[in-house]
Amino acid sequence: MNILSRRFEYQADSYAQQTYSGMYLISSLKKLSQKSLSNLTPHLLYVSVHYSHPSLLQRVKKLK
Repeated sequence: MNILSRRFEYQADSYAQQTYSGMYLISSLKKLSQKSLSNLTPHLLYVSVHYSHPSLLQRVKKLK
């Protein structure tokens, strides 16, 4: 289920990038991560098992 959720998240990011500018999304994601004190560099295996969304670093790389 996490894999499917991450796939949908990437699709939503792609839509936001095509509709607006990816830089606005990146800025918003950074603000959300800062306020929630999230781990910016989690281990890839941990992300694949426990995260329902891609990590911030993965999403920013994909948007650039």
